[in-house]
Amino acid sequence: MAADLTELRRLIDDIDDRLLDLLAERIAVAERVADYKRATGIPVRLPDRIEAVKARCAERGAARGLDPVYVRDLWGRIIEETCRLEERLIGTPA
Repeated sequence: MAADLTELRRLIDDIDDRLLDLLAERIAVAERVADYKRATGIPVRLPDRIEAVKARCAERGAARGLDPVYVRDLWGRIIEETCRLEERLIGTPA
């Protein structure tokens, strides 16, 4: 039984590593978004876009059997961190 749990934990660790890679990739793209926003004067925080992303992710998460409230909250945290990064890069207040 312990060997089975060890293997399951290893699988979760592998998934966690992939999630971290994807978050790092998302941040790298957000840096490019910040450059674009700086050059064009687009504000960092666009409430309609933020809401659309959270709603889309909640819906897609629900289609995969995930709690949409959990997904919406998780994406809220991800988006907040992304906005802070963009504000730091652009030089606007957080």
